[in-house]
Amino acid sequence: MNIPNKLKSLSISYWIHLQWIPSHVNIQGNKISDALAKAGADDASVPSAPLTYLELFSRDKSRNKTIWLIPPEHHWYQGSQ
Repeated sequence: MNIPNKLKSLSISYWIHLQWIPSHVNIQGNKISDALAKAGADDASVPSAPLTYLELFSRDKSRNKTIWLIPPEHHWYQGSQ
């Protein structure tokens, strides 16, 4: 279900008001919420969800690809000049 349809169905039972809130316009609590969001984003100690098998496989595959794509550095290798 897309968002406009979901909003339309919710509006049958609820009053919905959407309002654009630009950042940094002296809205009470905005500076505090921005600071907390930035602190949370920068906090390396926040535990993340465990990686799935596919995420681990993808990271490993990418790492292996970068290792294999390093060209040889021999003086006789044509691509190293």
